[in-house]
Amino acid sequence: MKLYNLQLVEKMCRGNQEQIAKMAEVFVEQIIDAINEIEAAYTEKDFIKIVRLSHKIKPTLAYFGTDQLAEEFLLTEDLLSNEITAPEVDMKIASLKLIAQEVVDQMKNDFNITNT
Repeated sequence: MKLYNLQLVEKMCRGNQEQIAKMAEVFVEQIIDAINEIEAAYTEKDFIKIVRLSHKIKPTLAYFGTDQLAEEFLLTEDLLSNEITAPEVDMKIASLKLIAQEVVDQMKNDFNITNT
């Protein structure tokens, strides 16, 4: 099952496969960077930064139809905004990383992305 949907990206790129592939590559880089920054912020217990990062990446997730990943970012943001206890946040961060990795792996495979 695909964890992303390129319908909006394809429309924006007017079906230009080269441009779609380039956007997919940039998307993969952005997701990897966001997850790395969230992990670092979580290690530092900088929950405000995690909320900001989650909020910042949501529009990008929408373009690529990554509904499940977008939902994980939203739930993570909500947990931290509501100051939920550490075990719940630990599980949500782990889930976020897992789903993000699955999306990244699918896109890398589908678009032969090797440089990230």
